Amino acid sequence: MYVMQFYIVIFIIFIDNVQTRIQKFSFNTIVVFGDSHTDTGNVYNLTEHHWPLVPPYYQGRFTNGPVWIENINVPNIMNYAYGDATIDNDNLVTGFTGPNRTIVPGIRQQIVNYLTGTDVSKTDLSSTLYIIWAGGNEYLIEPALSSERVFASLVAAVSDLLVVGIQNLLVINLPPVQSFPGTNDKQRLSKLINQYNNYLLSNITGIQSGYTEVSIRIFDLYSLITEILSNNSMSTLNKIDKCWNILDDRIISQCTNPNEYVFIDDYHFTSVIHQVIADNIQNFILSSALKTFSSSKFCIFISIVVFVIKKF
Repeated sequence: MYVMQFYIVIFIIFIDNVQTRIQKFSFNTIVVFGDSHTDTGNVYNLTEHHWPLVPPYYQGRFTNGPVWIENINVPNIMNYAYGDATIDNDNLVTGFTGPNRTIVPGIRQQIVNYLTGTDVSKTDLSSTLYIIWAGGNEYLIEPALSSERVFASLVAAVSDLLVVGIQNLLVINLPPVQSFPGTNDKQRLSKLINQYNNYLLSNITGIQSGYTEVSIRIFDLYSLITEILSNNSMSTLNKIDKCWNILDDRIISQCTNPNEYVFIDDYHFTSVIHQVIADNIQNFILSSALKTFSSSKFCIFISIVVFVIKKF
C-alpha cells in the first residue's frame, strides 16, 4: 500500500513539474543576434532616427508592426540585432544600412558587444536562450561569396558563445531569399541558400563537439516560409508583390492593406508573417525543451519507482 502511495506522489510531482515547465516556457531570458528581420530599433537609433523611414515603418522596425522576437512570450529580451547586418564585418563582408551606407555591427561584433557589457559568470545560463538569425545579406552584398565561407563565419560566431559556457542556442536557418521581391539571379540565390542550410543541418554535431553540455537547435525557417508561399489555405495573401515601394529615403508607393501581403518591401516580411514566425518558433522552443526535460525527468521517475519496488 505504501509503495502505491509513494508511486502516486512521485507521479504527481512529475506531472506538476512538467506543467510548471510549460508555464515558465523554459526560459526567462532571450539574447538575440541578427539583422533587419530581428532589429527592434538599433539601426533607427544608430542613424539618429533617419533610417528606416518612420512612417511608414513601425517605430524603427523594418516592417509595419512588431517583429517576431517581440511576440515571443519570454519576460526578458536582450536584442543586439542591426538591420542589414552580416555575420562578420572583419573577416567576411561588412554590413551597411540606409542611404548613407552606415556600417552596422555584424553578428560576431554583436556578440562581442554582448560579452563586453555582460558578466556571463553571473548569468543564469540554464534559463537563458541565445538565438542567431543571419547570413542572407552576404549573398546580396557579395554575389560571388561561397556558402562555405558564410557557414565558416557562422561557426566562428557560434564558437564565441560556446567558449563562455552558454547552455542553450537556437540557430535559425535562412529563408528562401530567392523568393523575395527585390532579389535578382534567383537561381543562383536558391543554390547558395540551400547549400548554406544544408551545411548547417549536416554539421550541427560537429559544431557541438567538445561542448556536451550545450543544446543547439535549428529552426527551419526556410520550410516555414516556403509553406506560406505555396499554401493554398493562405490564398488571400499576396505572395509575390511588395506592399511598399521605397527607394533610398523616398516613398514611391504604398498599399493600404499591408497585412494582406507576405512582403512589406523588397526584402522584409509584413507584421502578420512575423507573428506566424513567432508562433512557430515559440512552439518549437517549447517542444524542444519539453523533450529534453520530460525524458530526463521520466528516467529519474522510473528509476525511483524501480528502486522502491525492489526495496519493498
